[in-house]
Amino acid sequence: MTNIRRQFLQAGAAGAAAIALPGLAQKAWPGQPITLVDPFPAGGSTDYFSRLLADRLGPLLGTQVVVDNKAGAGGLIGASTIAKAKADGYTIGMASVSTLCAGPAVQPASAVRYDPQKDFSYITKVATLPSLLVASPKLAVRDFRELIALAKAKPGRVSCGVPGLGSAGHVLMEYLMKLADVRFLMVPYKSGGTMTTDLISGQLDILSNNIPEVLPHVKSGSVRALAVRDLRRLAALPDVPTYKELGLEEVSHPLWFGLVAPAGVPEPVLGKIRAAAHKAMVDPGFVDKTLAVSASISPTSGPEFKADAAALLAKLREVVRTAGIKPE
Repeated sequence: MTNIRRQFLQAGAAGAAAIALPGLAQKAWPGQPITLVDPFPAGGSTDYFSRLLADRLGPLLGTQVVVDNKAGAGGLIGASTIAKAKADGYTIGMASVSTLCAGPAVQPASAVRYDPQKDFSYITKVATLPSLLVASPKLAVRDFRELIALAKAKPGRVSCGVPGLGSAGHVLMEYLMKLADVRFLMVPYKSGGTMTTDLISGQLDILSNNIPEVLPHVKSGSVRALAVRDLRRLAALPDVPTYKELGLEEVSHPLWFGLVAPAGVPEPVLGKIRAAAHKAMVDPGFVDKTLAVSASISPTSGPEFKADAAALLAKLREVVRTAGIKPE
C-alpha cells in the first residue's frame, strides 16, 4: 500500500470514527430508495463523485441510492430542487463551491431561490479537487509568469474560457486577475468540452478547469499546464507550480464537493447518512478512484462543512463586489 493511499484511508477512518452513529437502531429509516440530486450534467466532476458515493451508500444504508442529474443555471436549478425537497432524508444532493458560494455571491436572490446557509442540512464534505490553468499550444507562453507578462502588455486581449458567468471558475479567475493586476477577456461557455476543443484549436488562449477534464489533454501534449489550484503540486504533474508558489495563495485552495439535504432533516437521519458516507470514503475502490483524478477525500462534520462554506461565500461576495461582476 502506497503512503498516499494509506494517508487517505487513515484520514477517512478518523473522520468516520469522529461521527457517532445515531439512529442505527431505528429500522424505520430508510424505508424507500434515496435520490441523490447532482446539479450538473452527467460526465462531469460532481457526477463522478456522486456515482462513486451512491454505489457505496446504497449497500451501507440498506436501500437503493439513485443519482438524478438536474443541470442548469450553473447548478442553481438542481440546488434549488434539493433545498425545496421534503425534509425526510430521501432526497440528498451533491453541493459544490458553485452552488453554495459562487452562484449565490453573483446572482440575485430571485435567480438563486434558496439561502445557501439556511435552506440546507450540511452532511459532510466528500472531496477536494484541484484544477489546472492551461494554455493553448498556439499561445506564445511557456509558463505562468510569461502569461502574466503577456496579459500586462496586452490588457483584455488574452482570452480566458470560463464555465459560465457566475460559476466558481469565473469568480476565482476574477479574483486571480485582481491579485495579479491583469485583465483577461472572459469568454463564458456552457460546455466544458466545447471550451477545451476551442483551446486546443487555438480559438481560445487559456482556461481553468477541474483536473479530470483537462489532465488527459495535458498528458497528450494538446495543451500546456501553467498552474495548479491546490496547496501542493500534483504527483501527476510534478513540474507545474501551485498558485501558492507563484505568490497567489488566496486562489490556491482547491474546490470541493459535499453532501447536503434539505433543511430540517432529523439529526438521527443526517447522522446515519454521514456515517455511511464516511465509511464509503475509505472503501478501497473509492480511494483508488479519488487518487486517479488527483483529488483528496475530505470527511467532515456537518457544522465544519457549513462553516467552511460560509467563510468562502463571504470571501467571494467581496470579490464580486470589488471586481464589479454582474449576473448574466
